[in-house]
Amino acid sequence: MVALQETWLNEARKSKAIVRLWADRERSFEARLRELSPQADAATRTYPARFTIENADEAVAYGMTATVTLTPAVDAKVAKLPLSAILNRGTGPSVYVVDTSRTLALRPVTVASFAEDAALVTHGIADGEEVVTLGVQKLEPGLKVRTLK
Repeated sequence: MVALQETWLNEARKSKAIVRLWADRERSFEARLRELSPQADAATRTYPARFTIENADEAVAYGMTATVTLTPAVDAKVAKLPLSAILNRGTGPSVYVVDTSRTLALRPVTVASFAEDAALVTHGIADGEEVVTLGVQKLEPGLKVRTLK
């Protein structure tokens, strides 16, 4: 069973799911959403979801611990950003984008999924835009910056 935040419910229905077993992290299996609870868990306020592993073999046993990664449909553009680039001050995920005048702008983004070390962003930034990836919690919109390349 996977516990999904309310903001991920729509993405879970239309995304591709990949399962990696903790017992063998080198292998991955495609999965499909089998069941999504219509009611949130009272304690965690998350929605229980169950996935079925497609083409499971003898390495997969019932009850094994696994990581499920949701990936948007193939036609969607995705930016893979370090987790340190994502800032949430209570209004949802956002990132600092450096504009052409080297000024910071805080921009809301849509995060399709989180991995161990990255966030997959599907909306909010365009190709070629520079995003701040370190120290975002200490920044404010409108600051002038100098980037290192």
